[in-house]
Amino acid sequence: MSSAQPLPAPFAHLVDLASDVTGAFALYATDDYFAEKENLLRPGPPQWDAARYTDKGKWMDGWESSRRRTPGHDWCVIRLGMPGRIHAIVADTTHFKGNAPQQVALEVLEADPLTSVEAILAHPGWKVAVPRTPVRPDHPNVIALDAPSPRATHVKLRIYPDGGVSRLRVCGEVAPDPFTFWRPGSIDLVAIENGGREVAVSDQFFGPPSNLTLPGRGVNMGDGWETRRRRTAGSDWCVLQLGRRGTIDRVEIDTHFFKGNAPQAVRVIGLDQPGVAADALRDRWADPTGWLPIVDRHPLVQHHRHQIDPVGAGPVTHVRVDIYPHGGVNRLRLFGTAAPTPGETGALADLAARAPASRAEILLGFCGSRAFADRVAATAPWPRPADLFAAAQAVWFGLPEPDWLEAFAAHPDLGGGHSTAATAQSKAWSQAEQAGVAGADAEVRERLRAGNAAYRDKFGFVFLLCATGRSAAEMADAVEARIGRSRAEEIALAGREQWKITRLRIGRWLAAQAPEVR
Repeated sequence: MSSAQPLPAPFAHLVDLASDVTGAFALYATDDYFAEKENLLRPGPPQWDAARYTDKGKWMDGWESSRRRTPGHDWCVIRLGMPGRIHAIVADTTHFKGNAPQQVALEVLEADPLTSVEAILAHPGWKVAVPRTPVRPDHPNVIALDAPSPRATHVKLRIYPDGGVSRLRVCGEVAPDPFTFWRPGSIDLVAIENGGREVAVSDQFFGPPSNLTLPGRGVNMGDGWETRRRRTAGSDWCVLQLGRRGTIDRVEIDTHFFKGNAPQAVRVIGLDQPGVAADALRDRWADPTGWLPIVDRHPLVQHHRHQIDPVGAGPVTHVRVDIYPHGGVNRLRLFGTAAPTPGETGALADLAARAPASRAEILLGFCGSRAFADRVAATAPWPRPADLFAAAQAVWFGLPEPDWLEAFAAHPDLGGGHSTAATAQSKAWSQAEQAGVAGADAEVRERLRAGNAAYRDKFGFVFLLCATGRSAAEMADAVEARIGRSRAEEIALAGREQWKITRLRIGRWLAAQAPEVR
């Protein structure tokens, strides 16, 4: 059977955002003397071994701090395997009987996954998602949030005052980076990291269909979807919701490790119901009438990765996978092109409908070159987000040096004041992009100030760096490393940094204009 511990019943339809399987990582703990913080993220249930001791004390399958002799409490920071909105947590104290904390709390943060540990710890954006809440010892404490949290990439688990927690389950819905769907080319529309999830299943005795969407190839037969042996006619099936409505152009079905129990055949059909909640479609799951064909009944063999071309090309929001008559499948990949949401389509249409001067003024907030804004404005309309990004990139890298220098001049010194050439929107974005400067000590700020001044004196333009997710120390290191380059090298490098900034700003604008609709 699958080794992953299922989420509690009220939240079984959600995803454990803190699972080690999907790349969650324990970044920091104030104290993990008795048991390592990494144990919090193990996918299986906590284990007990009465006879096992280490040189520090009793071996415990969880995170356990030493007994505090000073005021305060212990806490741990975890980078989630997938960003998402949290609905509940499970603070599991199983096997911690006389050494469990009295209370727990949870804070959330949205930050770039590449942000350094130091910048994460000092980040001003932490928000309380679960206030101090009593927990029972030796118990899987389920704590529901009053409302889903903001999108989070990191969580901070606080325990009061100290003690041990065996597992932390973060029950939520995945909220992928929107750039996942804005890039050209195919993506796996049903992958868990792209928001795909299980919504219904006929049988999951040996393993749930949520395993189908996990990263990589399964590690054994228990790491897939497997049903019990059917003793009646028909087929077993599961329904999966795509991370984003889209058109599937390639299907991959992997029966890796399923040697004596692979299905004989598979069928995949789709349903197109954008904006409709899964609960409202519950009656449709078991009845395939009216579903769109994607893969007609197709033979399968054991222990093999099958590549199948779809027979239908319409956009879908859900798929139903039928296996005949029963058995196990390790992974399912549905590669295709994500459709723009109605909000994205509307935002792009509204921008294109503006007068050219008004359109260019908005684009000037993304990049401070007037030529850039005018030329990108002239490429309207943009049916898809990828069209706007492609047009902006082509225009930027086709501009001569004077236009690049004009764009550079719209940026403030890193850690310094605003440029007078910047628009109000550009100033707001610059402040957010330099969040890593907040809390920096005087020595680092002085390094950054001196580096900026020396760079400007040598090259004649501002030091440019895509600072999102970087600490002040990393910014200072970057300017000191680049000041030895030639002017030609720095012009080219600054141009690439400007494009990174422009791309992020277009994305932030589009995300703000377009509410998420799958």
